Amino acid sequence: MSGLPNESLSSSNKTFDEKVDYSVQPVTMAVCLKWYNSPEHTKWLLDNGFALEYAPDLKHFYELSNIIGGFLKAGVDIRHHGLFPGHDIGNIDPEKAEKAMQVHLAALDSICGLGEPFFTIHIGLLEKIQIDPGRAIENLTRLVEYGNNLDVTVCLENIRQGPASIPETVLEWAEKSDAAITLDVGHALSSESVQSGRLSVNSIVDMFEKRLMEVHMYEKEIGHHHYPPEDMSVLGPIVDRLLKTDCRWWTIELEKTAEILRTISMLKEYIAQSPSQ
Repeated sequence: MSGLPNESLSSSNKTFDEKVDYSVQPVTMAVCLKWYNSPEHTKWLLDNGFALEYAPDLKHFYELSNIIGGFLKAGVDIRHHGLFPGHDIGNIDPEKAEKAMQVHLAALDSICGLGEPFFTIHIGLLEKIQIDPGRAIENLTRLVEYGNNLDVTVCLENIRQGPASIPETVLEWAEKSDAAITLDVGHALSSESVQSGRLSVNSIVDMFEKRLMEVHMYEKEIGHHHYPPEDMSVLGPIVDRLLKTDCRWWTIELEKTAEILRTISMLKEYIAQSPSQ
């Protein structure tokens, strides 16, 4: 079901200076699945054979082996999303930051050996939590090192607001901690850096390319809602640029079935006609 050979996906400890030509490899179009999504939605995703990026319930990590094991038995390729709002490893409050670290470390323990060894996390996801940049780097470094010992690559995601919405900050934190990066296209398009015209998403891809391991694909975020593209006028140039990178795992971060199907269809049709492919 994956668009990539397993050996391309399972080597988590990639050297970021290493160049691999994936230009002839198709893109894996994964879909996000969260622990609270309905059984009907989960069944629909499985019936349609999608690769998945799974966000687990932090209160039930002990169930992950059975949950993800079931997906793997069904032949599903799966990656991992550490979506734990309020549990921020960069929290200015040291006690809360350490509690958040324990959540993320437990998540790494729980996903070890299950599916593709990539774990995307956030810093500053909730705007109300003040971030200490030094603590963010220190704890991200701890998390990356712990993940490396488990052969799991930790990926830092850019967000729409706050310090991790600034691409230069994301890159600095990733370089200092040796983390990989997940580019959330919708967050980037909706961020002040892009909305102000200071940067384009393609210039952000240029910055992130060496560490880019995953993409979250949709057109914009308003509040906490993700919106699909109406056409490829906005995403098309970004897709062209992404096709020139090594990153071949794109998670469609939408939840309505019609939006998922239409977006994947649009992306595949565009890619088939793209000179970059």
